Amino acid sequence: MRRLLIVLVLVVAGEAGLGFYQGWWRLSTGETDGNAKIPVRVDREKIEQDKEKAKEKLQEAEQKVKEKAKEATDAGKEGAARP
Repeated sequence: MRRLLIVLVLVVAGEAGLGFYQGWWRLSTGETDGNAKIPVRVDREKIEQDKEKAKEKLQEAEQKVKEKAKEATDAGKEGAARP
């Protein structure tokens, strides 16, 4: 159970770090009436843009893998057909 909690904390920390790095959310500071405020801003448009870019890259990679697999199977068939 303890390991699961540690893994969960690491995943959340990694996601938060990636989000800050990618610009998905930002923290800003301010002070009013002697009280500190730390609002969090989430850039949903940026998240959607990055999600679409990731989908496109994944589809391109999938297409390349399919092409290489087809070439490998075609080469294997040609080699097997020749005595």
